[in-house]
Amino acid sequence: MTDRPLEGIMHDLSELGDSDGCIEVQEVVRTLESRGFGPLLIVLAAFLMLPIGMIPGVPALIGLLFILCGAQMMRGKSGVWLPSKIASIEFPADKFTASIKKAWPKARSLRRYLGSRMTWAASGTISRIIAVLLIFAGAAVIGLGFVPGLPFLVAVPVLLFGLGLTLRDGLLIILAFALLGPALWAGAAWAM
Repeated sequence: MTDRPLEGIMHDLSELGDSDGCIEVQEVVRTLESRGFGPLLIVLAAFLMLPIGMIPGVPALIGLLFILCGAQMMRGKSGVWLPSKIASIEFPADKFTASIKKAWPKARSLRRYLGSRMTWAASGTISRIIAVLLIFAGAAVIGLGFVPGLPFLVAVPVLLFGLGLTLRDGLLIILAFALLGPALWAGAAWAM
């Protein structure tokens, strides 16, 4: 693993976006799964925040992937199993590339603020708790993804969970815990 994991992830994804036509979900997962769940969570959450997340059906797909990631994490698995129907879903390569280009500068600017700290909050039992919360977050995105702003509210803490797991940054994980509760509460309040 590189000493700049965020840039490595962005580089791998930008190479994926070089293809013409469409990119399958399984290509994105295969590109990231050797790095663990953190990078996949970063990308999935970022998709909800970037233009690709506005494509109809993408929030529900990402919510389902959150649930699958959470379930696999709870089982102690290192990779994500995808049903073939989900793995073969395609999205436009041009929108993928535009999203990656938009995210590159943000990833570079974050580098100086992030790092390995409070590592106790980035491993062990905490990762199982994150797994459970991912399942709830995924269900919220699937059920209420049509509500403007809700996918974004849920994506922010999931992005922080992903960054925290990738960089072993416990401070980000603690911040994610603090933000996920209000996001899920807002979704539940809106649903009632």
